[in-house]
Amino acid sequence: AFQTEEVPMSTNQINNVESQTHAALPFVNRQKFLIVEDDFTLQPFWEHVIQEVSPNALIRWATTEEGAEKLIRDRHRINDRFDVVITDVLLAGEKTGVDLWKRYGSPETVFLFTSGLSVRRFNGLMGQDDSEEAILIRKPLNPIQCVESLKAVLAYHSFFPKNEA
Repeated sequence: AFQTEEVPMSTNQINNVESQTHAALPFVNRQKFLIVEDDFTLQPFWEHVIQEVSPNALIRWATTEEGAEKLIRDRHRINDRFDVVITDVLLAGEKTGVDLWKRYGSPETVFLFTSGLSVRRFNGLMGQDDSEEAILIRKPLNPIQCVESLKAVLAYHSFFPKNEA
């Protein structure tokens, strides 16, 4: 079922890597990442960061909140989910990464936000109650910071599974 997911252009490389490693690795045991970012120049950056943290990861890419919703719903249809969603706050289209999180955020899925917005403006978009649990990585992105942030949040979620606190 995963081969039929439609993702925007320039993901042919991801699909090729996925096809090459799929036979050797059970699909269900691989960490699944969804990147929601309208700047395709960041694709090699995020691939590198994710492969540093999870070398056998399955990576999907969407440029809009709507595109990300489709990929998430496709996962739900096969009783699966993304382990990590990394989303820019401001995306192409009408909706934001915050909208995606408010609709699909769950204790089982790690959400990381990226943005050039100030922390104050980001917290305003998140809302008072939700801003404390949000993880924001400010742009310009630093690869070491992104790798360390991803490692830390995955370690936390594996140590405290399904914990909302």
